[in-house]
Amino acid sequence: MTEPTAVMSPEAMVAEQVNYWIGHDVQNAELKLDGMGDSPVEVSISLQGNEARVEFRTDQLEARQVLEGAVSHLKDLLGNEGLVLSGVSVGSSGAEGSASREGKPQQNGRQATVAVPQAQPADMNARSAPRLSGRSVDLFV
Repeated sequence: MTEPTAVMSPEAMVAEQVNYWIGHDVQNAELKLDGMGDSPVEVSISLQGNEARVEFRTDQLEARQVLEGAVSHLKDLLGNEGLVLSGVSVGSSGAEGSASREGKPQQNGRQATVAVPQAQPADMNARSAPRLSGRSVDLFV
């Protein structure tokens, strides 16, 4: 597989990775997004049938606020792909954030680190992700 010459947006990189996992019947996935501030954003995605649960964890307050504000948009996007957002959590990745998690067991998830090119924070919400065909998850982070 060759590298594309154009730099992909963060949303496109995440969507491409998640689309790959869905195509290979992966039900649990972990992503770490670097380059979106001082601390990475950890994303956990669990699929069961047509229901998706997404967890975002970061120690950066501003990133958590942006993610919390985008939950209804994420729900709409997943609905457009035939998926139901059964749950979303946004928290810190430190010790206090892990105490609030629901004791989820680690289940054969795939892990990846996605390096995100430096973007202007003001237009992170203004960008639109490419529309993918088939069963996919367009994830905006």
